[in-house]
Amino acid sequence: MDADAMEAGRTLYEERMAFLPGLWMPEAPDWEDLSEEDRHRWIRTALELEAGSGTD
Repeated sequence: MDADAMEAGRTLYEERMAFLPGLWMPEAPDWEDLSEEDRHRWIRTALELEAGSGTD
């Protein structure tokens, strides 16, 4: 997995994780505690968002 893609996924996850307390939701696990499948899902989502950001 590309290091930039990994960092993009982690950044997105941590940004979204920061909203949880304001929504009265329980804390999410740390990035390192996520399953590999969950980390890959966040990476794919981040890459899709980056790819779509230039189409506005």
